[in-house]
Amino acid sequence: MVLTIRNSLGEDHPNVQSVIEVAQEIIRDNKVLDTEILYNIAKHRLKIPRKGLLSIIQYLLNKRILVEGTKCTKETVLSNHHRRKIYNFIQSHLGVHFSIIRRVLFSEGKSPVTGQLLWHLEMLIKFNYIRKVNFKKYVILVPIEIDDDTGILFFLMRDEVNKKIANLLIQQGTIKKPDVYKILKENREMIYYRINELINCNIISPVQEENNKIQLNPDNKKVILQIINEQSTLRK
Repeated sequence: MVLTIRNSLGEDHPNVQSVIEVAQEIIRDNKVLDTEILYNIAKHRLKIPRKGLLSIIQYLLNKRILVEGTKCTKETVLSNHHRRKIYNFIQSHLGVHFSIIRRVLFSEGKSPVTGQLLWHLEMLIKFNYIRKVNFKKYVILVPIEIDDDTGILFFLMRDEVNKKIANLLIQQGTIKKPDVYKILKENREMIYYRINELINCNIISPVQEENNKIQLNPDNKKVILQIINEQSTLRK
């Protein structure tokens, strides 16, 4: 019987749902989840063998459906209006960081304040809705299913200079590095720095056997075009 429970664990399993219901009751009564209390109540109320019950609780913790010491379950964490608004924004604007969220969503002094915004983000992280991607001095926020490289790609293409370089390469196909700063009328050292950064992040690549020429990285060209189109309505 225990093996059957272990091998078929899933959120829709009746025993798993029963344990979640007990957890929700504990949260309503005690304000925060205590897994020791959860185990003791579930052990007496539900007809689940001890090892099976422990497996279910561990499964719920591992999947972040339940988080010790919180006042929510994964199902209810988005019931907060501000938290859902923040999560939806991160989903639809990949590669944003804290300052962008605060400015775009709460630019008119509307709640939450900085401390509350940080708390809402931490709750979304705890329940595996979003995660952090560290890049240089920035902490990028992405949905949990987005990998680091994609998050960094979206983040870099939010920069207006990076976007100008990418758009120029879209128009030109290939171009010599010295021509980039001349056409864009930007500082040469700054443009060279950005080009090298974009090369390191696989957004652009040198053209083989073409001295000093660059192009959009063929492997990422399609997604770069998609990113530029998606971000056209958000001013960084």
